Amino acid sequence: METQSQQRHSIIRVLTIVQWILPIILFFLAASFELGEHIIYEHDSLSPAFISEMAIFGVIGPVTVWMVLRWVRRNQKQLEIANIQIYEMNAELEGRVAERTAELRDKNQKLKEANEELQALDDLKSDFVSLVSHELRAPLTNINGGIELIARHKDKLPERKQAVLDILRDESERLTHLVQNILDVSLLETGKLQPVAGPIALSPFLNTLLKSRMHTQNYYTITVNAPHGLPAAWADETHLADVVINLVDNSIKYSPDGGEISVTAQQADDEIIIAVQDRGIGIPPYAQKHLFKQFYRANNNNNREVYGHGLGLYFCRKLIEAQNGKIWVESSGAPGEGSTFSVSLPICELWDDNDADTLD
Repeated sequence: METQSQQRHSIIRVLTIVQWILPIILFFLAASFELGEHIIYEHDSLSPAFISEMAIFGVIGPVTVWMVLRWVRRNQKQLEIANIQIYEMNAELEGRVAERTAELRDKNQKLKEANEELQALDDLKSDFVSLVSHELRAPLTNINGGIELIARHKDKLPERKQAVLDILRDESERLTHLVQNILDVSLLETGKLQPVAGPIALSPFLNTLLKSRMHTQNYYTITVNAPHGLPAAWADETHLADVVINLVDNSIKYSPDGGEISVTAQQADDEIIIAVQDRGIGIPPYAQKHLFKQFYRANNNNNREVYGHGLGLYFCRKLIEAQNGKIWVESSGAPGEGSTFSVSLPICELWDDNDADTLD
């Protein structure tokens, strides 16, 4: 920048010199030529032609050149001023950019440190939850075992004590289920719970899985519709069973008036879709996008009467996504129209239609 400025200053100095010298030279050249032509050769001094030519070539010409050079010099000065202003503005902008960059670098460093602290806390939380879940499982196993031993002699107990025993058994099962869900979620989030996928023929799988619930739910009718020729799904059998049972149990809990709960399986392109449909209270549209988040429960009139901890659907989503599948819900939110929870799973690529009868 300094070299360019020096060059521009040199140009301005040269223009200043030329602005005065060039018109003078032009004047003397014109005067010499006119004097030689009119006085020496033609002996015609102070003639109108001499005067007019001297005025044009000796005065107007040099003055015009002087004015043009003056205009050029002024423009050069203005350009120099503009360049100086641009240089100063550029230097100021570079300073601001450098200052802002330093601030952003500091903020990014602080955010990085905060993120590392949050990650450490999250890991600590996961380790704590996993440790507590493990520690709770042993006493719960003992409690459940003791309750089952007492239940063997249930008939010998008074009716009031039998009712208390049933309550204890139900609450113990719920607590055991909650602890297991928390442990499984913790293992999923840390990558320690890895599904082992394989081909699953859904017709016998769903019928066998839900057979016990078909005969124990007095106010509900559970139906399974899975064609025998349906291609096998590629999934983890144990975890898929957890998902289906969870969805069916939710349909039962949120259908206080009973009714039909339909479990269907069908092929859609290269996927198998399992749907659980009920005629219960439904799910409000605003709650559906949050339904599969951790500890979220939809706000409706029956929530206070239904036991839950908000981990079931979150656990289902994690299990299904770990098997390259998807889970979603469809509901108008109107009571009586119910909800439909759907799960998509990839089709087993090695499946042959003739294998259906073999697995069935």
